[in-house]
Amino acid sequence: MKKLSYLCLLGALCLPMLQLQAQEKPKSEERVKVPTPVKVQIVFTEFDGEKKISSMPYIFLMISDEKVGRDYSTSVRTGVRVPIELESKDQKTTYLDIGTNIDCGIKAEDDGRFRLYLSFDRSAVYPNKSSDGERLVASPGGQPVIRQLRTVESLFLKDGQTSENLVSTDPLNGHTLRVSVTINVQK
Repeated sequence: MKKLSYLCLLGALCLPMLQLQAQEKPKSEERVKVPTPVKVQIVFTEFDGEKKISSMPYIFLMISDEKVGRDYSTSVRTGVRVPIELESKDQKTTYLDIGTNIDCGIKAEDDGRFRLYLSFDRSAVYPNKSSDGERLVASPGGQPVIRQLRTVESLFLKDGQTSENLVSTDPLNGHTLRVSVTINVQK
């Protein structure tokens, strides 16, 4: 009797293990994504009507499906620190970061496209005079006026594709800022 109950107990334990093994996918059916190096180019171009005023490119290499924090694996920080005078007893000057901050991540999709996660913040000291010499803004107590553009977006692009995904108009001078993104798979 003891031997029979022992076999039943052993059989009962083996049955669930067999069911689990049947539910698992065979290793040959799983698709493994291979990390791919991708060059990303982001260009900020400013226009006054149809006249191009400036073009600022940012180019960096990324590895697809690589995550460092959330959806982003690459961070670019470039700019200057502008002194700002304060009316305070303890401190007379502080510094404001002006420039471009880009956070980017890229993920390979099954259909050959790439999903690009992009966040950027671009700021600049506002010029006080136009190229014609006209005064653009009143000087607010001698402090600089800062213009800023921030966005977070998600794009689908193919290798070699360019997307002009954002056009923004400056509220003070009417200039347009166009942002284009191009990706190229590196071999």
